[in-house]
Amino acid sequence: MKPHPNISSPEAALCRILKSSPQDLWLDTIRRTKGVEHDGLVFWMINQTQCDFAVAVHAFYRANPGQFLDQPRPLPVKPGPSDIFAQLLINWDIGYYRTHNLAVEKQDVDPRHLVRIGQKVMARPRASLPFSIPKRFLDPKGGDPYVLASSISPDDAKHLWPLYAALDLHVPFAAPGLPRKIARIKEFLPAIKLPRRGI
Repeated sequence: MKPHPNISSPEAALCRILKSSPQDLWLDTIRRTKGVEHDGLVFWMINQTQCDFAVAVHAFYRANPGQFLDQPRPLPVKPGPSDIFAQLLINWDIGYYRTHNLAVEKQDVDPRHLVRIGQKVMARPRASLPFSIPKRFLDPKGGDPYVLASSISPDDAKHLWPLYAALDLHVPFAAPGLPRKIARIKEFLPAIKLPRRGI
């Protein structure tokens, strides 16, 4: 699937990199997203057949499923980037996210949030929702913790950091290597009080 027409050029460049990268980088990337400004990127990720279950679960809880359970409405026929919740459920029904190599961790969904959403689903009478939430999304066990080599870590890889920084994804303020060392020195210098010279 090609990037959504509304996806930005930096996002399109990142999508090309992700396409040939391990799912560990996908999970790392979605953990770096912030608000709606990254919905286009997340929407692209969940529409790829190789998208790991853990990435999909992170996207599911990122989409705030509680609001859809409190005010249920039919899923749109053609979801867009603002309809991540709907697209996930549609994709699950057609067989996506069956590969589950990576573990869903606390940073993907707080255990308390898992419990609250499970309770909301159980409180609904059977067949009262215009959509079906997969049981596995409510109890996402299995998989291994992700492992990201420094060579493909957006924090450390010189070819990735500028792209992630341009997209305002969570990365260190300064570029890796010498620029970051200089930035750290500048942060440290104000804390050093030089002795006053005698008159």
